[in-house]
Amino acid sequence: MLMTDVPEIPLEQIQQRVVAMWMGSFYGSSSYVGKRLGRRGLREFQELGARQVAETFKKLDLTEPNDLALAIASNDKNLFGSIVTVEEGDGWAEVRRERCALKEGVKAFARLGATLVAKEHCKTCVEGHWRKVFNHLMMDLEVENTDDGCVMKITGRRSSGQKT
Repeated sequence: MLMTDVPEIPLEQIQQRVVAMWMGSFYGSSSYVGKRLGRRGLREFQELGARQVAETFKKLDLTEPNDLALAIASNDKNLFGSIVTVEEGDGWAEVRRERCALKEGVKAFARLGATLVAKEHCKTCVEGHWRKVFNHLMMDLEVENTDDGCVMKITGRRSSGQKT
């Protein structure tokens, strides 16, 4: 019997494969739901996913803007290979994606003939997912898109009894 060594894959290639797997799973599932259940079904599917992410954050005791921003940035950097930083202030935090690996992934798929468009991906990412997640967490989200990424500002909502 002959044993063959399994090669090690460099981190950058692993991250590219994770991006491709994530995008294939996300867009494949979304496309199927949209075709079978229409726009309303797709919105319900996105809402369910956002609620699950928000509940996971709560169970992990990630309930402050700075904790959430750090968790999101850590995943983006380590899993996908994004170039990302976090800036924090009193009651807010920003996730600054200088280079978003998912946006790069969309562009790579488009070069291969896929109908994905980076601008549409960003809208789906923000409106179809993150805004819903933060709404469940009773937080606000402001987003500024850039050529290669975005800035997501997460702000804790003030209760009506608090002074501004």
